[in-house]
Formats: sequence, C-alpha cells, structure tokens
Amino acid sequence: MRSAWFLAVGLATQWAAGTLGAAEVRVAVGLFLPPYVIADEWRGMEYDIVRRALELEGHTIVPQPTYLARVAKDLEHGAVDAAMPVQVRAGAKEFYSEPHIQYQNFAITLRSSNLELRKIGDLAGRSVVAFQEASRYLGPEFEAMAKANPNYREEAKQVVQPILLFHGRTEVVVADRFIFNWFASSPEVRQKVDVTQPLRFHPLFPPTDYRVAFRDEALRDAFNRGLKRLRDSGEYQRIMDNYDRTLTAALPK
Repeated sequence: MRSAWFLAVGLATQWAAGTLGAAEVRVAVGLFLPPYVIADEWRGMEYDIVRRALELEGHTIVPQPTYLARVAKDLEHGAVDAAMPVQVRAGAKEFYSEPHIQYQNFAITLRSSNLELRKIGDLAGRSVVAFQEASRYLGPEFEAMAKANPNYREEAKQVVQPILLFHGRTEVVVADRFIFNWFASSPEVRQKVDVTQPLRFHPLFPPTDYRVAFRDEALRDAFNRGLKRLRDSGEYQRIMDNYDRTLTAALPK
C-alpha cells in the first residue's frame, strides 16, 4: 500500500514538473476559424502554436472539433482536457493559459457604401452580421447594441459573411481581418460574388487576447512553459509570418 502511495505521488510530481512521458491532450477546438484553425487539415496559425507548445512539453494534441459556442461548455462538462480559443470567465473553475493569440476584429464595409463608423454606437440601426458569440466577446457596449438592433445577426459559418457583404445584403460585417480575408479568397465565395470590390476596415475594437483553458493546473503550466519556449526560439513568429504571407498571396488582386 505504501509503495502504491509513493508511486502515485511520484507520478504527480513528474507531471507537475513536466517530466512525465507524452500524454494525449483532448482539446475542444472552435470550428470555422481559418486561418487560425483549418479543421479539414488540422493546421492553422493558432492550431500550430497550441500543438507545438504542447509538443515541446512532451504532449500530443487530440483535436475535438466543435462550434465556438460549445468550446467552453465541452470543457466545463468534462468532455475534453482543454479548450481553445477562450477568454477568462469570472468565477470559472478552469485554469487559463497565458494569452497565446490575438484576434483583431473590424467593422468591415464596402467602400462604395460611404459609411463612416468611428464608434460602436454608429452600428445602431445598421444591418450587421457578426461571428458567433460576438455579442459576448466584444464587450458590454457591443452587446447592448446587438440586443437593441433588430438588424443584427450572428453566423456560425463565417464563409457567409463576405457573400452577404459583397452581395449588398448587409451593410457591415464584424470579423477578424485574417478570417474575413481567408473566406473572401476562397473559391466558394469568389464564384458567387465580386470580391474585388474595395473594402474599408473600421478599427472599432481593440485586439482581443485569447487563451487555452485547461481542467488540470499542471497541464496548464506545462503549456505555458512550451509557449514561452516557442516565443523565445522565434518559432512562434515564424508560424505567424508563414500564414500571413500565404494569405496575402491568395487574396484577390
């Protein structure tokens, strides 16, 4: 009995120190977020960063695809070991990593619409299509606008956003620039609409930090160590730059 107790303590100590052998980590991954997460190929600027940070600490990511709105819930219900991307929630029982990625959302309009958007309040009464859970992620002022605006809607599949905007079926799209440009450059969208129409990106929102949430504190600590090693080595920036160059080359000329 004593030997079993010492073995358990030893294993726990190794886990906390990051010296235990490789472990599979089930991660709930939000879908429809390319180029951050390209789920049909299991790669992307955010996915590669999380995967490599875990690998550097001896762990293997096992992605569990889900809708963005279910990411935190799957972790809370114990279906996975970690979830991405998330923001810190007050009173949550999960353990949050250091910020591993920043999203930069814009209010995107056709230049031909001549809309002047300088603050979130300017969206009131406009037809607005945002990403799923935007009213929760983008702050109380945006949430209040969304609730009061009968022309506001959210789309889980962000490929719909550029189609609606370029077709003139919505005045404003709220999206991260990388995600919007990814879908705008896709064959599915380019076959349906004229994506060469000039756009305006209105900077109404500050950059948003996202984290990985873990059920286990020691695993969170291991991820943070791997993330720091990734940044210090320069590999983090190389991952970001590679996707940035690829996307820029694919954009409509």
